[in-house]
Amino acid sequence: MRVHHPALADLHGVWRRTLAREADGSTDTTTRTTWLQGLALFTDLRQPPGLAETVRGRPPAELDRPQLLALSTQKAFAGVLEQEGEVFGWARLIDLHPPAPLADAGTLRFEDGVLIEHGVHEDYLEHWERDGQPSDYLAGAVLEDPAEGCAGQLVRVGAWFGYARDRTTALHTSGPRSAPLAEQVLGCAGRAEAAALLDCEVSLGRIRDGRWEIVRSTLPHRVGAELRPEPTASGDALRILDADPHGRAREREWRLAQAEGPSHLLVGARDLG
Repeated sequence: MRVHHPALADLHGVWRRTLAREADGSTDTTTRTTWLQGLALFTDLRQPPGLAETVRGRPPAELDRPQLLALSTQKAFAGVLEQEGEVFGWARLIDLHPPAPLADAGTLRFEDGVLIEHGVHEDYLEHWERDGQPSDYLAGAVLEDPAEGCAGQLVRVGAWFGYARDRTTALHTSGPRSAPLAEQVLGCAGRAEAAALLDCEVSLGRIRDGRWEIVRSTLPHRVGAELRPEPTASGDALRILDADPHGRAREREWRLAQAEGPSHLLVGARDLG
């Protein structure tokens, strides 16, 4: 058996989870889980089977309460991967769910080509396999929308990209009203309020023939949409084609709060493989 402990630079690329064993001993091989890792920024999207059929590509504002609850069964987050010795920590800048009480941290090792993650604060185990070949074309940015006060992130790994946009209606994350996302959705007075809580986008996409096309998203109505990232005239902001909770297209101008890698890769059109 060949065992190798990776460094952060060994993890750049697209990863597909093949097995998860939770702390209670239960296992999961059906949740579609993809981890996109750039230089340090990452995007992670985990979707249960049958979700697309449940919501049928409709935006949150058009979903009933059971369908909105179905959206809350996803897990999705984006942020920065940090390494300290053999321990890796996934610091979440954007998260579909309220913060967990324990930090997301684990050890990583390669065994015969499989990346094995073992939790530090919880006894979980995950197996990951690389999807395709690593790419040297890596770039990313932490984004801020000063108009609406929400955070965003864009990561590119070759012909793949991850785009995340936080909700503008804050979750309850502390005090007596803090609760899991599904409970907060159930506690909303109306459908519009519940839809706003779920209007948090974590999308994965491919760049083909000049199109930045979303192929998976926490907001299923975004699948097939184009991101169209382009720099503003000032050069310190990025304009992206976003959508509101009703699914109506809208341009959003993001301020570049932090960047990694060549900035031209965040607006380039060519499929770099």
